[in-house]
Amino acid sequence: MERKILLVGLFLTVAAVALYVIERNRAPLPGAANPETASTPAPAPAIRGIAAPEFALPDLDGAIVRRSDLKDKVLLVNFWATWCAPCEIEIPWFIDFDKKYKDQGLEVIGISLDEEGPEVVKKYVTEHNVSYKIVMGTEDTAEIFGGVIGLPTSFMVDRDGKFYSMHRGLVGKDVVEREILELLGLPKPAAETSPASWTR
Repeated sequence: MERKILLVGLFLTVAAVALYVIERNRAPLPGAANPETASTPAPAPAIRGIAAPEFALPDLDGAIVRRSDLKDKVLLVNFWATWCAPCEIEIPWFIDFDKKYKDQGLEVIGISLDEEGPEVVKKYVTEHNVSYKIVMGTEDTAEIFGGVIGLPTSFMVDRDGKFYSMHRGLVGKDVVEREILELLGLPKPAAETSPASWTR
């Protein structure tokens, strides 16, 4: 009896392995989706849907900018500094976004973490023709945004005041622009290839 059970088990095992090999090598039918290669939507960042923090920060002239004053706006909040080389690459993109989408409801806010004070930042902003809002932040500001561990770090906030995404480090311009268009409800451009971002 034991030998019979052993033989049946061995037969079933061989049959299962054979079926597996056949299925692996079977050519897919024309037009059929391959489950191993079919693309699946990327999971939403964990930060999405969490309420963005309130802040009240001085701009370069000392006027206070509050998030509560920017209700119903899509916010692009960028932590940066004048000494940050990747930040300098992003700044022309943000200037372009400000010009293209400000009237549609986008507000770009650069939060400088320069410790030298607003005069250094004001000089930099003038030299680079920065058109969007620049405010002075601190370590406490970085903390209320969940901890900014490197520059640049950018956050997208929807019209309801909730985080949509966070990008650590330099990302492709089109990555950010697609998110802006999504949040503003504007048509998206054709798909393009861009560097991946670390988003959560």
